[in-house]
Amino acid sequence: MSNTRAAVETLLQPFTEKNEGTLDYHGLHGFLTALTICPTVLTEQERNENIFDSEAKLPVATAKELNQLIAHMQTTIDRGFNDEEEGFSLSCEAELEDHDDEALANWCTGFMVAHFLNEDAWFSTNEQEVCELLLPIMLASGLFDDEQEFKDIRKDSKLTEDMCSQIPEVLMELYLIFNAPEEKKPHNTGKRRFNRN
Repeated sequence: MSNTRAAVETLLQPFTEKNEGTLDYHGLHGFLTALTICPTVLTEQERNENIFDSEAKLPVATAKELNQLIAHMQTTIDRGFNDEEEGFSLSCEAELEDHDDEALANWCTGFMVAHFLNEDAWFSTNEQEVCELLLPIMLASGLFDDEQEFKDIRKDSKLTEDMCSQIPEVLMELYLIFNAPEEKKPHNTGKRRFNRN
């Protein structure tokens, strides 16, 4: 476990114990990944309200530590998207090897929390492609399990597994859509990705 992860988990634990809506380490990583892909201007208070699912009043020392940890995490996330050798990796990849679906669900929930803050920006260009690429994250989050489309997907365990396994790849494509120069952006990659027939 990295020092950053250990520090974040220690900081968040008292809050997650009191409020299950508080993002855990994986949820925070997903939240910050979405903000890295499609930046959204948030005040510190707005950011914290979404992380803690409430109006959190943090002691000065705790707030300072959280800001430092978040800055470090965001730098690492952005570096991952721009590292051609190592590439981007989910915070929960080790857990996924142990079939810990909760870790992935928490990561994807955090991502969607940030996505909901600025949906218009996400769909301002390449709307159809972005919608398609977001599907695996929406599926893994569990937030949409009551919707018929996702019920149908979950009936097919292989399709569900295949879609979830492609999350790192679709994140890279989403990052390129919003951050790459025009000539390097992917074209129509989402349309061919998921065969739900």
